Amino acid sequence: MKYVYGPVPSRRLGRSLGIDPIPAKTCNFQCIYCQIGKTNYFTNKRRSFYSKEEIISEMKEAIRCSRNEFDYITFVGSGEPTLNKDLKDLILKAKEFSRKPICVITNGALLYDKTVRNDLMLADFVLPSLDAGDEDSFIKINRPHPSIKYNSVIQGFIDFRKSFKGKIWIEIMIMKEINDTKKELLKIKEKIDLIMPDRIDINVPLRPPVVDWVKIPNKEIILTLNEVFKEYKAIIKFPERSIFSIYSTDFEKELLSIIERHPMRESEIFNTFLSSKFSKKDILDRLKKLEANKQIKKIVYNDEVFWKLSILKK
Repeated sequence: MKYVYGPVPSRRLGRSLGIDPIPAKTCNFQCIYCQIGKTNYFTNKRRSFYSKEEIISEMKEAIRCSRNEFDYITFVGSGEPTLNKDLKDLILKAKEFSRKPICVITNGALLYDKTVRNDLMLADFVLPSLDAGDEDSFIKINRPHPSIKYNSVIQGFIDFRKSFKGKIWIEIMIMKEINDTKKELLKIKEKIDLIMPDRIDINVPLRPPVVDWVKIPNKEIILTLNEVFKEYKAIIKFPERSIFSIYSTDFEKELLSIIERHPMRESEIFNTFLSSKFSKKDILDRLKKLEANKQIKKIVYNDEVFWKLSILKK
């Protein structure tokens, strides 16, 4: 499928059926920790990137095939999903096809736009990101489109919180020697207090980031995080292991579908594909063949082997 993938395991959402309404790396941020790669299309203008009818048709078929054996329908892409101006109609259709809760994972940048806030009112959960406590850090970490201003983004979060009836879970990406000092964390906490989310998820760069000097902080940071965010009972995530769902035994097709959206640990690939059809040697041989064809490449990050696309589709 082109627009729908999974169900996939999610750190926050159990088994999630993903809807990707955005071309690869179409975004209004160029985050230094992005696991997908460099932004191909840097824009802050909303538009219909694909046929709305095609996305809806795939959603309907995927929900039928999955027999509702997932926990959430999640709008999340290899870009920023709120840039798709058909998002409201897509959420409405997802609600028509399934009673599962609807989640939108977003960088939150467009929450200053009243139209975007109204589109998201139909969701059950909205999961925006907030990695910086001031304008300077915002520019350094998220490298936003020039039309996006930090104070407007924060005000958008606040305005959305006032009117949204669902749950807001904010994710904070913590990186070594970038925003992991107590001073920087307290700045973020000040903004969190203004927004008043239902939950905070604190993450670290688990997969290879686009900028190679982005690193996972030392685990001692957990004490500081607990101290700063204790009233929110923050959920702190260090590296996890996952098994992904696949629709067929077409190894190349299924693997490329997953890693188009994020790199996979080699161990995750084994866990997902090992079967009577594919031995560990079969999987390694297929990975090497895809590497020789320059479709994928191997990366070692944090002493682990990952595989990612060599060139992202535009």
